[in-house]
Amino acid sequence: MYLLDKSQLKPKAKKDPVIISRAMSALVNSEDDRGVVFASWSGKYTGGTPPLAWTGSVPILQQYYRTKKSVLYGQCWVFSGVLTTVMRSLGIPARSVTNFASAHDTEENLKVDIYLNENGGKMENLTTDSIWNFHVWNDVWMKRPDLPKGFDGWQAIDATPQEKSQGIYQCGPTPVNAIRKGEVYLPYDSKFVFAEVNADRVFWLVKNVDGKETYTKLREETKVIGKSISTKAVGKDTREDITGQYKFPEESPEERKAVETACSYLQSNNLGICEVTPPPEPLKANLKLGMEGEKELWPGQPIELNLIITNESAGAWTVNVAASCQLESYTGKVEASLATIKQTVQTKDKAVNSIPLKIAADAYLKALMSIEDELLVNVNIIAEVQETNEKLTEELSLTFKYPPLKVEMADTAKINQDFTCAFIFKNTLCIPLENCKLHVEGLGIFTMETFDQGDIAPGGIFKSKIVCAPRRAGLKKIVAKLNSTQLKGITAEKIISITE
Repeated sequence: MYLLDKSQLKPKAKKDPVIISRAMSALVNSEDDRGVVFASWSGKYTGGTPPLAWTGSVPILQQYYRTKKSVLYGQCWVFSGVLTTVMRSLGIPARSVTNFASAHDTEENLKVDIYLNENGGKMENLTTDSIWNFHVWNDVWMKRPDLPKGFDGWQAIDATPQEKSQGIYQCGPTPVNAIRKGEVYLPYDSKFVFAEVNADRVFWLVKNVDGKETYTKLREETKVIGKSISTKAVGKDTREDITGQYKFPEESPEERKAVETACSYLQSNNLGICEVTPPPEPLKANLKLGMEGEKELWPGQPIELNLIITNESAGAWTVNVAASCQLESYTGKVEASLATIKQTVQTKDKAVNSIPLKIAADAYLKALMSIEDELLVNVNIIAEVQETNEKLTEELSLTFKYPPLKVEMADTAKINQDFTCAFIFKNTLCIPLENCKLHVEGLGIFTMETFDQGDIAPGGIFKSKIVCAPRRAGLKKIVAKLNSTQLKGITAEKIISITE
């Protein structure tokens, strides 16, 4: 109700869920109106709570209401979780939505350009576009009497401050059905949301020739953006795939029509050239690039990969191979360059060539420890065939794997009777974990508490306990998160049934 008053909406507007949801998408971030959560992707979170440490929206909203100051710090899943709670509290059905390989298309041309230098390294200074490993926003359920028929139901809104809309950081509501059909003329911000799930990814090679930068298109991919769009299933702790609600199956006639429809609106507004990409010409040198090795990496272990060049033709080719290995945040921001390789290989008669890439743990651990965000390893490979001047590229990612955090407690408990919840963690890694903090919350049972566990040596174990007496019946969830200097975002959850 405080946020509703803060919105300064007129009484008539306060009964309109379209206006309310748009206003709340602005008020949950702090950018224009000192709203609930302050956004930061800096990797340094002194003076506040790191985004990965939050266990739920209640502590954030309570702190904001108590202090009347924006709460430090949030990233997309924090904004989405808070906005879900706010919308449901106002009586508007809401869900958090996660989009994997999510495009941030700043030019509204349905293309995200990625520029690589001659070593395969990403050049971030050349573009404001980006592809996020994942992005989280919200759907809210309502009628849209302000739109033509057929656009009631789920509407996408987003409180993460990415782009301004009508002068402030707000996004939506835009009908999910409009996104699916490419009807991007409908309000609000449908072009931006459509691009998040449908943009093309374009790789460019940047070379310095006689003091001038030249740009060569390496590859355009039409099917990599907007994958496994997910929400939590109703009444169950499982993932529900809702990709089919946001887009038709890739390469289906309906999907092609939706993209063409969206492009027609983009072009009619002169907002960028939106060309439908023809399929690429087959390469004379029929080469395939790939990678062998563990795709999940235990922190402290060296990165050991083999770059694979497979000749699928009978021809003989001389191939200049360049590869770059970088540490990136989930928003695609490069945090550290780990290694580059340049090598020329000869391949013929359907041969398979292998180039080893080995990086000592020390090379990435320093960067991993200096950033308070979860990072992943990204490898870009560029191959240039000397005989044909053909160029090809491949991008591959490795994620870090963590030891499990365990929650131990009974499956049931009674109202007003104590029960014990234990949190157990064993460091199975070969490196010590420093400055370990355990954040726990019993949703509907107890508020977030933080345990300072100090340093945990390899093989070390900690066990923390909370004793509490629930006051309400029903299914409740215990959430625990463990962060350290080396590891971020180890999460565990367990459900308990509270009876009378």
